[in-house]
Amino acid sequence: MNNGVIENVGLNKFYSKIYAFLAMGIGISAIVSYLVLNVFFFEIVMFLYQYPFAFYGIWIAELVLVVVLGVKAMKNPTLAISGFILYSVLNGITLAVTLAMYTEGTVVTAFVSAAATFGGMSLIGIFTKRDLSAMGHAAYSALIGLIIAIFLNAFILKSGPVDYLISILMVIIFAGITAYDNQKIRTLYTQTGGQPGTGIAVFMALQLYLDFINLFLAFLRIFGKNN
Repeated sequence: MNNGVIENVGLNKFYSKIYAFLAMGIGISAIVSYLVLNVFFFEIVMFLYQYPFAFYGIWIAELVLVVVLGVKAMKNPTLAISGFILYSVLNGITLAVTLAMYTEGTVVTAFVSAAATFGGMSLIGIFTKRDLSAMGHAAYSALIGLIIAIFLNAFILKSGPVDYLISILMVIIFAGITAYDNQKIRTLYTQTGGQPGTGIAVFMALQLYLDFINLFLAFLRIFGKNN
């Protein structure tokens, strides 16, 4: 077996490992969201009513986890896996609060659209021979501007059309980031000499998880019809 074949086999295993962690994360979030919406909905609503800042506390905890995983994941695989599981649980709670505002039909349409977009852009990132670094860096730069626009619209403009435009731009930006992140997996595999650790796999799974969730949320806002 020549070196090229061995490298391809190893790379495919690395992709499979990352996507297994990704599926685990999405599955955990889906289960938690279902439980919050259908089993513990009254308890959660009463808790948030009594402690409204708890919801923001969960958001902050998610941000802290992303930062910690970015710094520690590659050196500590156990911390990476447990942190990713905790992040998926917390995000399942915040997602449930968001999903409660939309009809089931809207949620299904948004999920299918996000899955199709994510899948298509992932395939492009995996198989294209073109270097997507410039596009990826541009997309991340555009994301910073988009985040600023989101806050301006939320607290100052409060415009429905602007919110709709932001959602469309979010789909475009995260579609590009999805392709870039999938190509980056190949780059990391090469940089580690074909010996990437579990921590790297978990960290990249987190990146793809964030790509998918943000696509899903953007499509929710595009197709959204509040109950």
